[in-house]
Amino acid sequence: MQHTLNITTRNEASVVERLLQVTRYRGYQLAGLAMTPLTDRAGLQITLTVQSDKPITLLTSQLVKLYDVQQLELASADVAVLRA
Repeated sequence: MQHTLNITTRNEASVVERLLQVTRYRGYQLAGLAMTPLTDRAGLQITLTVQSDKPITLLTSQLVKLYDVQQLELASADVAVLRA
């Protein structure tokens, strides 16, 4: 199943590294990453796309605990299609 997360963070050098580290430790595979600085340059808007059969709440509950994460929103979740 593929999930897209919209994350607003502080504009710190190590923020992306921490996000990716938590994603990897929780067993999610990175499918896409896009970053855009906010207009005030004090933050980043990060779109993180991950794939896993695990519930996305296992990842989101850990990401919101990160100091630099200001807001996290689950933008979309594809429904798994089973083929017979």
